[in-house]
Amino acid sequence: MSAHHYDAVIVGARNAGAATAMLMARKGLRVLVIERAEPGTDTLSSHNITRGGVQQLVRWGMTDRIMEAGTPWIARSIFYFGDSKLPIDIKPVGRAPGILGTRRFILDRILAEAAKDAGAEIWYHTSFRDVIRNEAGRITGAIVTDGAGIDVEIHAPLIIGADGIRSTVARRVGAATRKQARNMLAHVYGYYRDLPFTENHAFFVNGASIASTPTNDGAHVVIASLHPDRLQQLRVDKDGSGILQALADHCSNGFGALLRDATPTEPVRIFSGVQGFARDCAGPGWALVGDASYFRDPVTAHGMTDAFRDAELLANAAALGDVSVTSYQQKRDAVTADIWDITDRIAAFDMHTDELQQVYHELAQAMRAEQTWMSEAFEPEALAA
Repeated sequence: MSAHHYDAVIVGARNAGAATAMLMARKGLRVLVIERAEPGTDTLSSHNITRGGVQQLVRWGMTDRIMEAGTPWIARSIFYFGDSKLPIDIKPVGRAPGILGTRRFILDRILAEAAKDAGAEIWYHTSFRDVIRNEAGRITGAIVTDGAGIDVEIHAPLIIGADGIRSTVARRVGAATRKQARNMLAHVYGYYRDLPFTENHAFFVNGASIASTPTNDGAHVVIASLHPDRLQQLRVDKDGSGILQALADHCSNGFGALLRDATPTEPVRIFSGVQGFARDCAGPGWALVGDASYFRDPVTAHGMTDAFRDAELLANAAALGDVSVTSYQQKRDAVTADIWDITDRIAAFDMHTDELQQVYHELAQAMRAEQTWMSEAFEPEALAA
């Protein structure tokens, strides 16, 4: 079995893993990223990069690359709570005029390319199998299987799991679940052309919602959220597109009519739901980032900002040689507490729309507080290479 040596091995090359690799490589660490998929694969996402996430991309020098791929800026979000309409103008972030609605196969590829530009290596079609431990039980490396089916031993003082909700790295290192959400929703995703919006639109009724976000190539991602048991009822006699149309009609007659006249560009996909969790995210020789570390229900569309924030927390800790509960995990837990609680309340979908509107006001305040925290926590100077 051949062996290789790095300062860190990151399992997963999507936004969390690629951003962590880019930042660590920019700090002079020798980083290897392994990814079992091929470059440019897609994944379910709201595509909303909120202001905190845009703030990170601006600091990293990434926004021009993302814009060159045809990603729209979004300068306004309009929320409809029953008969109440709440428009919110999105303040610029430095030179960035709003938030971004990028497709994930574009964003993840751009971040992976930036990681390579910074000096990180990426091995695609490579699967993580297990960690290597020394006699004291500390993790000192990983065993992976490359695209030719050959097992490779990699030695590194830090193994990072950025491999998603069902993280194999988390299982292999024995990362405990620190916190579990009480509620979860199912989500139905579709892509459509010919919707006449340049803003985000989100419609809420008791027990369900549907939202539309502009994304690349003139398309919109349309996402409906509902209780999993209601989804199962709808699946009895409807396919994915039928479910999405039924929910659009239920949440807003006007939006339902617009969606009926729109042009679908891809098959509708369904996420049946996973309860949110926060795992232990650091230990002797290992760390977790992105959904492997921390996952909230997608109803609040904040996952990419979570990933970017924690990528920088982890990269800074790694550069100091201090990836520990104190330097990384406690900071993650502190900054996510309020948004975690609010998301779990929303994911119950048991509030009248008047109460739900107030909770979304609380969410906006918590997100602003998080953005302020990030501005103060991270170095003010740009980290672009």
